[in-house]
Order: sequence, then C-alpha cells, then structure tokens
Amino acid sequence: MNNKAGAPFKILQFRPLWIEGKSWTPEFSNSSILYLFRRKLPKSVSFRRAYTGWRASGAKEEKELGESRAFIRWLQKHHLSVEWSHKDFYLHPLFQHPNSPSHEPDDEMSRGLSFAISPVIVQDRKIKLYVKDEDILGLINLSHGEDEDFLDLVSRYISYRFKWEKWRAPAPTFYDWVMAQGRRPVLAPGQIGFLTP
Repeated sequence: MNNKAGAPFKILQFRPLWIEGKSWTPEFSNSSILYLFRRKLPKSVSFRRAYTGWRASGAKEEKELGESRAFIRWLQKHHLSVEWSHKDFYLHPLFQHPNSPSHEPDDEMSRGLSFAISPVIVQDRKIKLYVKDEDILGLINLSHGEDEDFLDLVSRYISYRFKWEKWRAPAPTFYDWVMAQGRRPVLAPGQIGFLTP
C-alpha cells in the first residue's frame, strides 16, 4: 500500500446516513475513530441514533471544532458511548485480508492497542512487535523516505533490538528508528490487523 500521493490514509469509511431527507457521510479523523471505539460507558446508543441526535440538535461547535470533535463533545455532554455495528462503516482493505493478524484475548501486551502486526521470524524465534496506535498511523501516512516492505523493517528493527539488549543500550521506538533510517514502510494486506469493537 503506497501513500506517497493522494489523500491521507483513513482507517475506515462511514456508510451514508439519511437524516430528514438528506444524505450525510461522516468524515472523522483517525484519532477520533480510535477514541470513539475505545469509549465505553454504561449508556450507549447506536451510531445512527447518536449521529442523528447530534445533527438534530444543530451540530453545535462543528464549525469551531470540526465534525468529529464536535460529535465527541456532544456524546460527552450526554454521557453516551456508541454501540457499534459493522454495518456502520467499511473497513480499509488493508485490514481485511484472511491472513490479517488479530489480537489474542490473553495477550496482555496488546491491551490498549488497536493494531496487531504479523509476527516475524528473527534468529529462529517467532517475535510479535507491539507498536502504539499513533506510531502506526504515523508510519502508514509517511509521504517520504526510501520504500521498504513493512515486515522487512520490523525484522531488521527486532534484530537491532537484540543487539541493543546485549549492549544494554537504550532502544528507540520502532517509529523513531524507521524515521532515522529514512525509510518509508510499504504495507501489504495481511501484515497488519485492526481491532474493531
């Protein structure tokens, strides 16, 4: 997947909603989507009901804050979270490959992470790298650097991690290391999975 030209990478695309005879297609930022997916409160409503209610209320603060942040502010005011359905959106094809990795229920290291990276074999060991959400999004949206396969970069980074541990040297994050190498990850379907609610 090459993002050198064109619009920024979007995790998903919302399905259109008909509200009072008008079609609305929500355009939320990736960070807002991740926040909304994680937000769990005792009182939740469907996305259709929440978005319709926000629009019916006048969609206050949209011009000031933007659509996604204004919608979140409305949810916070009403102490609501969203009960999501897979019918609410189309997930990006990058995450829909049959071999896309998933989160293991008993894997404590993956808690709080939205993305799962396919394990790689380094020094005859199967290793799974864990990367913060904001770093994954930063890497996916990189528009410069020398192209290199994403999992090849993961393997090289882990090889260096072994060396840094042996030397007892501090290790940079995967994101910082990739940036310092002047590389730009090229992702293929099946290399990264995304955890939906």
